[in-house]
Amino acid sequence: MRPEAEDERSARPATERAEELADRMGQRLGHATILVSMRIRKMAALAREEAEDVWAEAKSVGRRGKP
Repeated sequence: MRPEAEDERSARPATERAEELADRMGQRLGHATILVSMRIRKMAALAREEAEDVWAEAKSVGRRGKP
């Protein structure tokens, strides 16, 4: 790290640095939340498709068994 950058950081108030850190953490958390949400929705869609396939197959088997 450059010594000038360290001097600039120490020259700023601690509350300002803490706010910046909290903002960056919030952005990262928001991004992670979006990614997790997308994966959950994809998994739910795949599970729904599979359940529909099972239901259609069960109905088909049930119709074949009736005289």
